[in-house]
Amino acid sequence: MAKSREVKYVPRQPQAKAEMPKLPEMIDSQNKTCDQVFWGVLIGGEALALVMIYFGGKNLVEALTGAPNWGLIAMAALTIIFGLITAIGTFRASLVMAVMTAARTMSFEACRQYCMKAVKARAFIPGGVAWAIQTLLEFMVQKGEFDQVIEVGEREYNAALAKNPKEYGFGSVCACVGTAYSMKQDFHKSVDWLEKAANQYKEMFASLEKGNKTAKIPGGADNVYLRYAETMLALSGSYLRLNDKRNAKDKVSMVYELTKKVKDGPEKETILKRAQEIGKYLKHW
Repeated sequence: MAKSREVKYVPRQPQAKAEMPKLPEMIDSQNKTCDQVFWGVLIGGEALALVMIYFGGKNLVEALTGAPNWGLIAMAALTIIFGLITAIGTFRASLVMAVMTAARTMSFEACRQYCMKAVKARAFIPGGVAWAIQTLLEFMVQKGEFDQVIEVGEREYNAALAKNPKEYGFGSVCACVGTAYSMKQDFHKSVDWLEKAANQYKEMFASLEKGNKTAKIPGGADNVYLRYAETMLALSGSYLRLNDKRNAKDKVSMVYELTKKVKDGPEKETILKRAQEIGKYLKHW
């Protein structure tokens, strides 16, 4: 009589869930404060620029009257040039300060308003508007506007690479697009965009470390390393949802490597706890 084949029951391993991030309360009552910051910086800076241009022009006319005084002419010309630079720089500074105020007070409508102003006036803003696009997309993710995040993020990233194939300032933008796809349960596209984000951060740090400019990163290198670590953490979660545990484990390991470069703090602790939670699903891999 043939022996019955014994079938062992293997419990199904739990899968990591794509959870909606906790949404901070959007306090639109602070919009007036953002407006005051914008107009205060803009009017003050432009007034200073006008004073410089006025006195520069006045001195230039006086220097050209009669025998030319080349020393005064040069000083007057420099004053006018600095006045023009101040006028252009003030517009950017007013937008940046308004967006920063909106971000700190979680005022979504003000953030959207001033980020969109920056994007529309990008031709007149030195240094580009990646910061505005990044902030706008981060707020859109928090509001759950995933379709708009994908549309804006993909458009701006592709336009930036078409203009400069070596662009590496769009790490956060790509991460936002990847997060949006993850929330829509499209993990293949999520992985694609989060890998783009990781590559952006990698290229950025390689360039900065090559020129010893890491310490000059706006907001500090710690802040960018944490964004990089968050991207690797999200990437690990998306790979896990695709049952690609090898890549998921590699990305979790990267999270630990990146956080070693960052000073201890609440945000670092949160990232490490989330990495440990994902690691529970990879114990026997």
